[in-house]
Amino acid sequence: MTLLTPAPPASIPREVVEHVGTEVRRPFLLTTSARTSNQAESWPLHTHTEHELVWSDRGIVTMYSGGRRWTVTPGVGLWIPAGTPHEGSVGDKAAVRTTYFAPESWTRAWHEPIAVSLNPAVRQLLIHLRSARMTIEQRIRAQQVCMDLLQTADTVQLDVPVPRDPRLAPLVDAVLSDPADDRSLEQWASLLSMTSRTLTRAFSAEVAMSFARWRRLVRMRAAVGQLADGTSVKSVARRVGYGSTSAFVAAFHRTVGYTPGDVIEQL
Repeated sequence: MTLLTPAPPASIPREVVEHVGTEVRRPFLLTTSARTSNQAESWPLHTHTEHELVWSDRGIVTMYSGGRRWTVTPGVGLWIPAGTPHEGSVGDKAAVRTTYFAPESWTRAWHEPIAVSLNPAVRQLLIHLRSARMTIEQRIRAQQVCMDLLQTADTVQLDVPVPRDPRLAPLVDAVLSDPADDRSLEQWASLLSMTSRTLTRAFSAEVAMSFARWRRLVRMRAAVGQLADGTSVKSVARRVGYGSTSAFVAAFHRTVGYTPGDVIEQL
């Protein structure tokens, strides 16, 4: 672990650290690690030889994988297939959980990073299995139950596409660091020494959406994480760049498909 620093632009090639060891002792199917961060931390770009499910019991975990930025909140985890490069960061006092799966025990076609729903029963059972005394047969049966209960999330999606065009790096870094940044397309085009039309085309080519829509998506994903952390709707609205709570709620519902109150109930 290292102290949290801004993620480098996606366009800069970086070394991927390969973790070649295994976490799951055979014949078992999975194992879970649990820790609470004492300060903001980050993980460098790396891979594992086993499937990985990153989830949280408290706080927010931010992950980058597959050219997308994922916000992991309690109740929804991020599935990372074996061999997939990823990096991440976590805030102070977050309760981070990582469950590793033996690849030969997993039969579902989850070949890309995806959001996975973890209801309270699954989360409690995964933690219980860390210390419970069981026979080998009992443990394997309980682990299989956990695997059977995992489902892709049909609630709030967690990913934001991250443009890789190096010309857009200052804009991308600024908005991801501060979703409330309200500089217009024209202002950004001037700062980046390009025309508004060129900037619009670059965004469309990179993420298949306009700058305004992408920024709104970044804001709503940041809002989901802050709501999960217990921040009030009014405060979240202000932090992600909205002058009124009603405008924020309307934009949130239009983008996510739920109201902030619905999301709070799901977390």
